[in-house]
Amino acid sequence: MSHQIQSKTKLLLPLAILILIVLLLSTSLISTQYIRGESLLKLENGIKLATAISEFVHSTQKERGLSSGYLANKGVKFKEQLQKQRLITDAKVEVLKKYIQMNDVEYVERAFQKAMKNIERLPLMRENVDALHVTLQENLALYSQMNDDFLNVIMEVSKTSKLPLITQNIIAYSNFLYAKENAGLERAVGTALLSQKEHNEALHVSFINLISIENLYTKTFLKYASDEAKESYKTNTKGECVEEVLRIREMILYPAKTLKQKATPEYWFENITKKINRLQNVDDFLEEEILEYITKELQTTEEFFSGYAALNLVSIAMFLLMIVVVVALMKNEKRLKSIVDKYIISSTTDLKGKITEVSDAFCDISGYTREELIGKPHNIIRHPDMPKSAFKELWDTIQAGKPWSGEVKNLKKDGGHYWVYVNIEPLFDRKDKIEGYAAIRLDITDSIHLEEELVLSQEKDKTLLHQSKLAQMGEMISMIAHQWRQPLTAISSSAGDLSMKVMLDNFEKEYFIQKLERIDNFSQHLSSTIDDFRNFYKTDKQKESLAYSEVVKGAFAIIATSLEYKRIKLISEFTCKTPIYVHANELKQVILNLIKNAEDALLEKKIENPYIKIRTYDEEKYSCCEISDNAGGIPQNIMQKIFEPYFSTKTQKDGIGLGLYMSKMIIEENCKGFLQIRNDAEGAVFDIKIPTQGESDV
Repeated sequence: MSHQIQSKTKLLLPLAILILIVLLLSTSLISTQYIRGESLLKLENGIKLATAISEFVHSTQKERGLSSGYLANKGVKFKEQLQKQRLITDAKVEVLKKYIQMNDVEYVERAFQKAMKNIERLPLMRENVDALHVTLQENLALYSQMNDDFLNVIMEVSKTSKLPLITQNIIAYSNFLYAKENAGLERAVGTALLSQKEHNEALHVSFINLISIENLYTKTFLKYASDEAKESYKTNTKGECVEEVLRIREMILYPAKTLKQKATPEYWFENITKKINRLQNVDDFLEEEILEYITKELQTTEEFFSGYAALNLVSIAMFLLMIVVVVALMKNEKRLKSIVDKYIISSTTDLKGKITEVSDAFCDISGYTREELIGKPHNIIRHPDMPKSAFKELWDTIQAGKPWSGEVKNLKKDGGHYWVYVNIEPLFDRKDKIEGYAAIRLDITDSIHLEEELVLSQEKDKTLLHQSKLAQMGEMISMIAHQWRQPLTAISSSAGDLSMKVMLDNFEKEYFIQKLERIDNFSQHLSSTIDDFRNFYKTDKQKESLAYSEVVKGAFAIIATSLEYKRIKLISEFTCKTPIYVHANELKQVILNLIKNAEDALLEKKIENPYIKIRTYDEEKYSCCEISDNAGGIPQNIMQKIFEPYFSTKTQKDGIGLGLYMSKMIIEENCKGFLQIRNDAEGAVFDIKIPTQGESDV
């Protein structure tokens, strides 16, 4: 009987352990994704804190420059500007304090408290500046130390990042902030040098060093910054003020050199302040870019978390099912042993770690024969990359009679390697003494390699289509509101009228029937409107042969009420008779997007007697649709950019720059046609040309 029980255990244990390993793995992955999500949320909170700090430092940089100018000119200049800037700085301090009160910043508490102590010294320093009782160097030192301490808080925030791409962007952001801080010091020292009548060698050397350090930080920033961030920096470091800063900088660097134009401290301060304000635009861009990356990663983490949770539930179900299956398979122990031996990577050892049994699967993955393994120490497959400390923990655990599990990198006979998730259990004799160890392994080599590839990859623009759909849905909701407003008002009016008749006990059957029919008609109209929008969002991807005018009229049904509400005339002319073979809803999406862009342009420019004209016509091998307006057209300098992703002439709240990009993709890739833009005498003209059914890829 005991032998039978042991035989059944041998059948049950490997399979149960395999499912348990899957359960442990899925549970571990769930925990990992949860921790990852918590880390990303903390990082997101930290970046928002960095934003508040950046705005505060930007203000103190200007106050430092004005204070230096005030001291260098013995209180004659910059007094009024300094007082105004102090108020701005104080307001930024309050914003910063309020953010700290409302958010958890415990992970940077020490660094932040150190930075805040500098603010306590600020009132006394201001009094000394006003009374000219402080040196220029002391003034610079206080503000610079305060800014350095606050920038150090941002560095502490950056340490919470665990993702390479986000870490790289934070490194770029940190270096940019230090470059901007040195630009602020350059402003202060330059103002002081231009204010002094005699040459100050110490300040002059300091000015030279500041420029060198600023350039070094800028180079590091550009090394790690994204292409979009580099373009933002390039755009914001052009202009007359930047050229003037370079000119005056040369004059300060080489005071003995005769220059045709001299510069006052005020003129220098004004131009370099403009430059620093432009750098603040780059600062804002970098913050938004990092937050966007974090948002994308949070979405990915949520998806993985849901997937692993589902895997965990499936694994539990499989575990229960496996028990039932194993009980059934107990009637055929030899066959089950063969299956386990073939597919389960298992082994047993004695107390000293010498191999006593291995499965065929173990031999297959390691490259050794059973004869080469039996009697050998298990470290024959130990990979040199595995630290000794890991195996010490393993032995300490199993020798204490406890199971151990974890990921292990093993060495193949041919010098290659493989990864396994291993679970090791002590084997006990009848007296509950350990007599050996059994190990079950799951090959996770492909999973490890895939994870490494995912970490190294830097995929871009994953959410283009998703963002476009969200923007489009917003437009659709707006259109629904216009479609429903009049019928709902009429229904409400009719219902109120009937209610009043009831209250006055003034029943007239024919009047009631007339009003109820009116309410019913409007209800049918609302139902029809719902069907129009539901059909628009159907995910059916089947192409169909239809007339161009049918698609355009379908778009009219959705947007006509909105245009009528906004007093925009819609003109149509349908002469195209050749059918086209397309995804109707995708083409309808393009037409709606072009009409909506025309509508926005007409409203933005406040055009009198606005109109949108749509005509279809036949052309050799193509069925064509022309959408035009009288909004004045598109400037030539942006004509070639409007189809680029994320390019938009609208404000951020009105557009994300994906509509025309997605429209062009739909026409060119899905319809095999062309989407082009031109101007005529009245405004912009979009041409959509789609191959006729005989010419298209049916």
